Amino acid sequence: MPSKRIRRRPASATSSLAAPSLIAPLPTSEYEPSDLTIKDTAHKGKGVFTSVAIPQGTCIISEKPLATFPQDVTEAQALATVSRCSEENRHKVMAFGYSPIYADLNPVLRIARTNCVPMPESNQVGLFETICRINHDCRPNAQYFWDEGLGKEVVHAMVDIHTEEEITVTYSGVIERRERRAALMLGFGFDCQCPSCSLPPAELMQSDLRMERLSKIIAATPMLLQLNPVSAIAQIRQSLVIIEQEKCWSFAAAQAYDAFQTCAAWGDLPNAKIWAGRAAELFSRSRGVDGEDAARMKAYAQNPKSHMSWGALGTRKLSS
Repeated sequence: MPSKRIRRRPASATSSLAAPSLIAPLPTSEYEPSDLTIKDTAHKGKGVFTSVAIPQGTCIISEKPLATFPQDVTEAQALATVSRCSEENRHKVMAFGYSPIYADLNPVLRIARTNCVPMPESNQVGLFETICRINHDCRPNAQYFWDEGLGKEVVHAMVDIHTEEEITVTYSGVIERRERRAALMLGFGFDCQCPSCSLPPAELMQSDLRMERLSKIIAATPMLLQLNPVSAIAQIRQSLVIIEQEKCWSFAAAQAYDAFQTCAAWGDLPNAKIWAGRAAELFSRSRGVDGEDAARMKAYAQNPKSHMSWGALGTRKLSS
């Protein structure tokens, strides 16, 4: 699986996301990691598959690293780290493949550079036995993050995942397809052929236009929220419609949270409740139904005035 160490952070216009509303909490689901299998894929080396259906918001796996390395690991550091591993873990480390762009490196270093994922709070990267086998998709069905409190990398289902379906995440935070594919080739050494990159030409053109629009909205949101919050909220609504159309859910929660914070700062109680509820539902997708982010947003949905910036900019209704 190509490395993610250098990564930086469908509906019509009448979509349910176009008019956010409070949504009942998703049910907590049990899932056994033993239901995951690692097997060969047609074109991507090994991948991770589920033998049972996984509901949206479920924690698929939480995993401690086999080994951890500095972010810009050197050959000496990689060799020293693996030498300290148990014999069993050394065998697991050396069983990983590597990207062609690292072919000239020492075997241990090229495995680390190819497969490790970020552990941002500790300024390290980690090699995980199962999670580092998860392949990329530009419309992934799962999202992972490092939980410093647990000391584990955690993966949640962002959508319902079907029996025998491959678990996928995105290796890139780049929104527009051409730039994203170029970044994947440069940083990870592969030409993405995922379903969204392989659409028929007419569909691909429409998708590219939507993603270009989404990229512009997300880039403009921080400044627009300050200059024209009413327009910014309208733009965020539009961005969520595009996100649902494109199934790129990893961008959604931050957009809803920005809308909530702005409504809170302007003392807009009805809309603050709505956007906090929407953010709670979206964080439930990416961080789990029992996650801290979802729980915090559910609390804000009940009492938006508890937010530290409540009414800081005055009182104003930002949307009808």
